[in-house]
Amino acid sequence: MKKTLWLLPLLLAIPLLAVTPQFWEVRTYDEFRRGKLIDVSLTSDNELVLAPRFDSVFNTEQTLIWSAITDSKGNVFVGTGHDGKIFKIDSAGKGTMIADLAELDVTALAIDSKDVLYAATSPDGKVYRIDGAAPKDFYDPDAKYIWAMTFDRQGRLLVATGDKGVIYRVTPDGKGESFYDTDETHIISMTLDKDGNVIAGGDPKGYIYRIAPDGKAFVLYDSGMREVHAVAVGANGNIYAAVLSGKSSLSPAAAVVGPVSSSSGNVEASISVTVGSAEKTAVSQGAEVVITSTDSPDVSSPRTAGRRGAGDANSQSVILEILPDGTVNTLWRSRDEMVFSILPQRDRLLFSTGTKGRIYSFSSPRDTTLLVEGSEEQTTRLLSVGNRIYAATANIGKLFSMSDALATSGTYESIVRDTDAISTWGKLSWKAQNLELMQVFTRSGNTSSPDKTWSEWATVDTIGTPSSPRARFIQWKAVLRSDRTKSPRLTSMTVPYLQQNFRPDVAAIDVLPSGVALARTQTFGPNGAPTAGNDAAAARAALRAGQPAPPKIPPRRINQRGAQSFQWTAADKNDDFLTYDVYYRGDGERNWRLLKKDLDDSFYTINSDTLPDGIYQVRVVAIDQPSNPGDLALTGEAESRTFSIDNTPPTVTMKLDSVDKDRARIAIDAVDSTSTLNQAEVSVDTGDWRPIFSKDGIIDSKSEAFSYLSGPLSAGEHVVAFRVYDQNDNVGMQKLIVRIP
Repeated sequence: MKKTLWLLPLLLAIPLLAVTPQFWEVRTYDEFRRGKLIDVSLTSDNELVLAPRFDSVFNTEQTLIWSAITDSKGNVFVGTGHDGKIFKIDSAGKGTMIADLAELDVTALAIDSKDVLYAATSPDGKVYRIDGAAPKDFYDPDAKYIWAMTFDRQGRLLVATGDKGVIYRVTPDGKGESFYDTDETHIISMTLDKDGNVIAGGDPKGYIYRIAPDGKAFVLYDSGMREVHAVAVGANGNIYAAVLSGKSSLSPAAAVVGPVSSSSGNVEASISVTVGSAEKTAVSQGAEVVITSTDSPDVSSPRTAGRRGAGDANSQSVILEILPDGTVNTLWRSRDEMVFSILPQRDRLLFSTGTKGRIYSFSSPRDTTLLVEGSEEQTTRLLSVGNRIYAATANIGKLFSMSDALATSGTYESIVRDTDAISTWGKLSWKAQNLELMQVFTRSGNTSSPDKTWSEWATVDTIGTPSSPRARFIQWKAVLRSDRTKSPRLTSMTVPYLQQNFRPDVAAIDVLPSGVALARTQTFGPNGAPTAGNDAAAARAALRAGQPAPPKIPPRRINQRGAQSFQWTAADKNDDFLTYDVYYRGDGERNWRLLKKDLDDSFYTINSDTLPDGIYQVRVVAIDQPSNPGDLALTGEAESRTFSIDNTPPTVTMKLDSVDKDRARIAIDAVDSTSTLNQAEVSVDTGDWRPIFSKDGIIDSKSEAFSYLSGPLSAGEHVVAFRVYDQNDNVGMQKLIVRIP
């Protein structure tokens, strides 16, 4: 009987470092795909289940297996690179090297009706006949590359080449001629359909050709991409093609040689060989390496993959289906996985990729299963013998078999989770069927990749309690086992964690000019009712609900005489809700005095008459207590630059120095006890106010002397007025009566 159980996190049993825990949840197809699957399959229903048995049959100890084929007796032949060797593996898994050719790579194999093996090589394109004795030259098409071979119904060998894109037809006596000269540089893939037509895929135009036995060709589909890497025909007559996109930087022709692993971390690389001179060059020479990260794959989910066109510029790999009536469907696409081989079966389509050696089973856009994730980097070829599926790999070149029977056990390892801080682990919860056949483990450490400094894998008990120590990074794994009558299915895993509490950081305090007040910005809710921006109650409610606080809106600036405002920037790595205490201290004082407590806003305005005249600083203390228990709350603080509070206007004295004919010279002294003076003006007989400069040419101190020479004045009494401003906009005024004789 199947059982489904949720293990709920019991967070009260662990020490709280913050009120709100974080939850790392893995439950979707794409989230599960990022982990490591060992004898575990991932279904389109987002479930981890035991995979089909995937056993190593033979290790060629070569870099890669280029080509593979079977004969009527069930023997498997594989052609390798980059030493040009061919191996025969019998049904018992015993392998023997049967040929060591002079060329670098055995890129294609074919077997005739008498089980005689033919092998094609690159980059010197030759065809060899191998029939129990030493390989014999069979055909030389005078081409640089041979990418595919197959026999037609008349027993003639078809040879697909590059760098001229010609398909040759060779009779059993080794005499060949051009069968079809395509518009492509390379014919990469080739097979026969049920009517004996040749189905071929090219590069760089990405055409899929159907070529009749008489050599008449028809383009079934222009993929809009670069290379048709593989073609196959199903029992129902449908044609399947794996098409790859990407720009080529090679000249005059290019050929994808195959997947080669990079030595740097978790990446995948494909190497392209420059085709130029007739010299034999090692694969590493003149090669361009293109590296694609596989940390975050973006493959269309089986539940969202639709019947879309193949010309999407963002797509890197596409599987197409061409129906007998010419209809073309896109079955699967990926920006991160390159499809190397496709194998139609009666009720499904198998295909393999160059990411973690994966093999997928496709039944419909809503039913795609990641069947196997191999031990080698790429699975280059798939072929079937009876009920057994063989898979050939690269890095290293091995042959595996996949059977209908399920593995007895399998392991899923998650990616490493970075919690961004030393964290405490909560109780894990998972959803599974037959969970008694599954064990969960965790390990933790403080390096981004698990190494010898990490803790050992530790069992998670049945109620989800982990025993891994507090750390920044954590990883979990699930071990699935079968008891022959049933097996487990895992559909989700949740790991709660609580970061250590970080001290809040007050980055800067801005002292605004005097006369500027700050106020909350008015906003309006969904019903049109006015609300206050930066609403603390809404932020606290979101915090309690485990949701992010609403974004803060900058305050409005308002001109207000005598106002003194402060604005600061504060942050908390835990995203804790912060309150602020503001203190002040006068020049020469030692003790800080409280100005305002428990502010929710990151700004504050006072009236200048709140404090006596003088020079001051403010200190802002940020407190994360709203999000933490009182004894674990932390504070951060910063001090402002000095500023002045000045409520007293400058003092002005005026004295008549002299009268020269109709002009008066007046001596003026202005003094402010607190602030620097910054502007002075005079007016005669209530006329316009005009600026006046101090004797030293600049008004920049608390005390300034002025000498004012009036313009021509008429005889009689005149009033000369003077006003001066300090930095806090206090104004001092005085007048002087001047009599002109």
